[in-house]
This record gives sequence, structure tokens and C-alpha cells, in this order.
Amino acid sequence: MQNDPFIKAEEQQETSLVFKGFGPRLGAYLLDVLFLIVPAAMVDFYNLAYPRSFWLYLLICIITMAYKPILEGLYGATWGKMILYIKVVDYDGGKINAAQAILRSVFTISKNLILLPVYYFIFNDSYLLSMESYFDFSTEMVARYPMINIISGISVLITFVELIALLMDQPYWRAIHDRIAKTYVVES
Repeated sequence: MQNDPFIKAEEQQETSLVFKGFGPRLGAYLLDVLFLIVPAAMVDFYNLAYPRSFWLYLLICIITMAYKPILEGLYGATWGKMILYIKVVDYDGGKINAAQAILRSVFTISKNLILLPVYYFIFNDSYLLSMESYFDFSTEMVARYPMINIISGISVLITFVELIALLMDQPYWRAIHDRIAKTYVVES
């Protein structure tokens, strides 16, 4: 453990953790986007264009919410982090537990859980389901359910604040979710 201002002096001990900053974390995130978000977005687009099934939406939602917590809880890293040889550790440099893995994804999980009932109503809205084109469906969906844009805007704001927190916390490079879960991202 390096000298962390948020931990009492007697709890700190010296270790050789090599903290990973913005570049490697962005790279890992982009790889995760490639592995998970792009395929999920393609299935989501297909779902909104053709079958318009709440159950398919729910499956996509569960997979995207579970990806990070499960992989980080089991292996300490997502696929993107594994490729770039970085991992998530607790403040002692050890493996994170399940609660920490979930807390690291608290913003994503919260957003998806808040939007879940909105999408339930969308996929049961007979007026929306009667629209044939994807463009008409998506335009009318946002007009009838403005909560989607509000939640998306809040999510973008949280991401921006997370980025600022990460950039301002050198040499530890912790975003807000790292602080909540008491974790670091380090070289593996």
C-alpha cells in the first residue's frame, strides 16, 4: 500500500503497486466496448427495429450489467484489462471481493435498473409497437418517454465527473467508483 491520504497512517503499508492512469484505463474500456457494447448495441438495434421484445432487452441489460462485476470479482479484470495487463485490487493490493466488484459498477447498474421499468412500458406501448420503421419508433419513443434522455444526460454528467476525479487523483488514478469500492487499478 502506498501512502493514501484516505487511510489512517497505521493501516498503511508499503507495497510495489504500479498504478495505472488514464491511458491504459481508456484502452481497456475501449476494448471492452469492442467486446461487449458494440455487439449488445447491435442486438439492441435489431430488437428495436424488429421483434421489439422486452425480454430480449432484459437479457441485454443483464449481460451488460453483469460483465464488469463478474469478471472483476472472479479475475480482477475485464477482458480489456486482461489484454492490457492491468487489474483491480483492494487498498491492500489483494483481490477484490464481490461487494467491491458490484460497487465499481454502481453507476451502470443504477442507470440500467432505473431505465428497466421505462423500457417495460415502451415495449408494452401499443402505439409505439404499431410503428413500422425504426426511425419513427425511436423518435416517438423518446418523445413519449423523455425520462430516457434525462437519465442519459445524468449518466454523461456522472461520466464527466468520474473522468475529472480520475485525472485529479495522481498518482493513484482513482475515479469515484474506485473510491466508493476502495479499489485501485494497477499493473498485473
